[in-house]
Amino acid sequence: MQLNQKMMMSLAAIAVIMSVMIMGTNGQIKPIECCTTVSTKEITLPITGFKLQKSNPPCVNAVIFFTTEGPRCSYWKESWVKQKIQELKKIQLQGWEMKMNSTDSSPLSSASPYNSTSA
Repeated sequence: MQLNQKMMMSLAAIAVIMSVMIMGTNGQIKPIECCTTVSTKEITLPITGFKLQKSNPPCVNAVIFFTTEGPRCSYWKESWVKQKIQELKKIQLQGWEMKMNSTDSSPLSSASPYNSTSA
């Protein structure tokens, strides 16, 4: 009888802890925000950016392309994926260069490590 009472107390404690955990998330279970599957199909929507995702179960190796209709998970070994990444990197670099060329270029101070005269 005493063993059953201890077991009931333990179950009650677990129930309370679970309730607190659920209430801490407002009763919502947050989905895993990663690619668990990938597509080999070429994306025809406008792509605004990308990021690489490493495998970390349940997430898989993928390239996540950000499109006008949300993220798309693509198979990283597809030739069109590699080509699209190169295109996006080139566009990103051009934008960065334009930003650097349009900023005020004041001379560097003599204390800067970028204009050191020592070899």
